[in-house]
Amino acid sequence: MAAQEYYLGSVPSPTFFPPAAQQHPHPWQSPPSPQFNGDAYPGSAAYFGAPPKPQYEPLIHDYESSGSTPQQRGPLKNFPSFIYNWWICILSVFASLCAIVAIIGLLVLVDGKPIPSLPLQITVNTYVSFFAKIAEGTMLVAVNESISQLKWLWFREPRTLQDIQLFDDASRGPFGAVRLMIRTKAGLIVLGGLVAVLALALDPFSQIIVSYPSRSVVKKTASVGRAQAYDSGLPWQLESGLLLGPEFNMKAAIYDGLFKPGVVVDYVPLCDTGNCTFPHFDSLAVCSKCLDITQNVTHDNPPYDLTKLDGTMNVSYSLPGGAQVGFSVLYQEQQLAMGPGIVVTSEIPSTVTKQVLDLQDPLLSLAILQFPDVKQRIQDGNYYNTLPKTQQCALYFCVNTYKVKVENGNVTTTVESSWTSEYGTPTVGAAMEPGGMNGTKNAVLQLPNDDVDLNNHTYTITAGTLANLQAWLIVTLSGSLNTSFSVVQGAVWANDEMVVLNQTTNWDFLMGALAKAMTTYIRDPVQSTFANYVYGTASRVETYVHVQWHWIILPTALVGMSILFLGGTMMKNESKRALAWKSSSLALLFHGLEGVRKNTGEGMDQMRDVARKTRVVLVQSHNGEWKLRNTGF
Repeated sequence: MAAQEYYLGSVPSPTFFPPAAQQHPHPWQSPPSPQFNGDAYPGSAAYFGAPPKPQYEPLIHDYESSGSTPQQRGPLKNFPSFIYNWWICILSVFASLCAIVAIIGLLVLVDGKPIPSLPLQITVNTYVSFFAKIAEGTMLVAVNESISQLKWLWFREPRTLQDIQLFDDASRGPFGAVRLMIRTKAGLIVLGGLVAVLALALDPFSQIIVSYPSRSVVKKTASVGRAQAYDSGLPWQLESGLLLGPEFNMKAAIYDGLFKPGVVVDYVPLCDTGNCTFPHFDSLAVCSKCLDITQNVTHDNPPYDLTKLDGTMNVSYSLPGGAQVGFSVLYQEQQLAMGPGIVVTSEIPSTVTKQVLDLQDPLLSLAILQFPDVKQRIQDGNYYNTLPKTQQCALYFCVNTYKVKVENGNVTTTVESSWTSEYGTPTVGAAMEPGGMNGTKNAVLQLPNDDVDLNNHTYTITAGTLANLQAWLIVTLSGSLNTSFSVVQGAVWANDEMVVLNQTTNWDFLMGALAKAMTTYIRDPVQSTFANYVYGTASRVETYVHVQWHWIILPTALVGMSILFLGGTMMKNESKRALAWKSSSLALLFHGLEGVRKNTGEGMDQMRDVARKTRVVLVQSHNGEWKLRNTGF
């Protein structure tokens, strides 16, 4: 139905409902209000049959410019009063805008940076949530007030009475806002309802704006040791028969590998952060190699009758390559009185080591024979009817290519490749004799050019250091240890090195630990003169603030929409020359409903039913008072 305006003397004739019969069952009851019927209502002249008198001003009146009418209003003609009527709403949207600006400002400051230490130990998420809540609350103040003001503008045309309840519900929550949008379908009202509904998502969206991923950040330089050469620094020209052997630090490293093979580690890099990376690098090192040759060992001339073993007898075995190992044992009364449980010898021709291990002139080459099957009684097992478990092992200088990495404090050292000279590191001269090393050249490993280390490819072991170390290793690791049931005269201390070797079953592991311990020592710049550092980068895992800026679009858009909604409502209200009653309950009390029967019942369902069937309009009487009047249609 088209909107209708009410003009002086031309009030449309609504349907008339005669006043209800005045019954006074109780003296304190007031008579019911009559149904509005144009210009006939109780107290008027028309009601008593007199000619009707005009009662209403136009709904929207073009006032004269003289300003003599008290109700004169025009678009922004009284700007201070205009602002005063809306100052709470303006302040509210300003506060919500400031809250969004505070959120964006904080996020700009912390984005991409480590988690900051904010005042009161509050997290970034807490600050964002706090300001988002301020933005939501203050924004909804303006939105709800604007929706309430649009209610009065809505009733400038005849509307159903129940629309008042719809507007009030819309100003209280999103469910009512949805109902109002569906009912009115008016552009400005839909905008306000949309803001009220979408405001539900503001707080959850603010919680996912900030995330806290991790990243690796380079903080300082890390270092790891490498060796270009090995020189013990000790005088190796013997002036007397006193032999010193290698430096004590090298001896300590060898004993660590021998007695504590399970705890020997590679050189530990300097990495303060616990996360470091290094370029690949080459270093002088000590390598090891072992091979089980038990199946290739044979007896040399065993006795014909094993039941007649008695007295001192020679035992001899042939090893691959033509090497021989022999020793003496003592039998008494068909029992072994004295014999070795292990024999370790370095007296192996270099050709044998080359043939078996493919190594030329290593630092140390050992043949290790263990006799676990030899028993005290001859018939239970002896040197002739069993073969020894035999290993051939070697220690040799080599050049290793290393890949070192530290992650979360755990060091990983990987030997990417290993190279040794086909000529080995031969020792020339008599190192154990005074003047025997005069003129001897240093051992040199000349690594072929590669792309790993562009520095010096020449690795040197000084002649005296090499000869001295080799001689000491031979003396220390060669020998034998009698069986536990051998008969000896008096107290005899067992050789510790032989005890360890006799208990060894995994020779690759033991010799590998020995080589690793020696390598760690010669790679340590603190202990070894010709060691130096390879520098890498030290980084640490850092948790930082990552702002997902796309999630802030909704909060920002909602504040912007609320500002547009408030501005639109204010301008429309001013263009209609309406008073800013907004959500005031006093407005309904002072300008309440007239022309509707009071006997509608007290139940909510009854009142809703009457409201659906009743159309009302907000009009202004001749004396300037605004009232909601029943239009009757």
